[in-house]
Amino acid sequence: MSRSQQQVVRMLALVPYLQGNDGVPVNEVAEEFGVTPKVIRDDLRLLMYTGTGEYAGELIDFDLTALEEDGIVHIRDAEFMTRPLRISAREGIALIVALRTLRASASGSELTVIDGALAKLESAVGETASAAVDVVLDEVDPAIHTTIVHALTAGKRLEMTYATASRDEKTDRDVDPRRLFTEQGKLYLEAWCLKAEDLRFFRLDRIIAARATAIDAEDHDVRARDLSDGFFTVGEETPYALVDLHPRAHWLTEYYQVDLLEQSDDGTWRAKLYGADWSWLRRLVLRNAGSVTVIEPADLRAQVVADARLALSAYDGDVTPYKE
Repeated sequence: MSRSQQQVVRMLALVPYLQGNDGVPVNEVAEEFGVTPKVIRDDLRLLMYTGTGEYAGELIDFDLTALEEDGIVHIRDAEFMTRPLRISAREGIALIVALRTLRASASGSELTVIDGALAKLESAVGETASAAVDVVLDEVDPAIHTTIVHALTAGKRLEMTYATASRDEKTDRDVDPRRLFTEQGKLYLEAWCLKAEDLRFFRLDRIIAARATAIDAEDHDVRARDLSDGFFTVGEETPYALVDLHPRAHWLTEYYQVDLLEQSDDGTWRAKLYGADWSWLRRLVLRNAGSVTVIEPADLRAQVVADARLALSAYDGDVTPYKE
């Protein structure tokens, strides 16, 4: 079971537990559920956005003063949890489509649970849900998929070999898996990469080998990235550079937000490359020196040239000057 699944199960159990133990210290709650007090506090903050509506009395509430100052948990306005769940036909169909999508990326015992839930929903909704819904995901090695699911369930570190988009470079990585998800028809693993010392997304169809180790995955204190609007959302104020991507840099189009404008006969692609800020764009270009050429804006182009020349000057001996 992934960490997100564990959190859902824990929060579902938290509400009735707190209703029967009002005024319990948060440390006792953490001990009861086998997690840290910080995890429980994070769960409670998330539960405050849970309910049947969006107004006071329709959302679960807690006494924040008691929680923050005294470490005591007082739950309020959670009586609706005892009511039977009622959903409309439209909501039922949405759940069915979501479960069918989830089933396409599931494996092992997860399939039995999903199929059981689907059968109940489809029976309740009736003929409205009889239309076929095709969920198409890139093919993934089932053995690798199963290994990753087992590592997530057992909370174990993964050793894996990962290939770049062009498959001409492979790297061995140790990662602490966090969750599996789908995005634009592809299955991804979100994990803490010990090599990069940061969260990374790995496409499962590019994982060549995977092995669950006996080492427990660490619960790194990092917030999961919100993917509700996709990997990257471009707005009117989003910085971008006009660049030429040489063949060795074509892989950037699969990992970053890029608008392709032209494709030359020599394999060079002219494109708009978007980034979170200008510093990030500058670093990305420098990391791919020789494969990415900045055309516009002129200020970014000048910064890249200056930084490259400064880096080259740090080496002893003769070096080839960096040219614009």
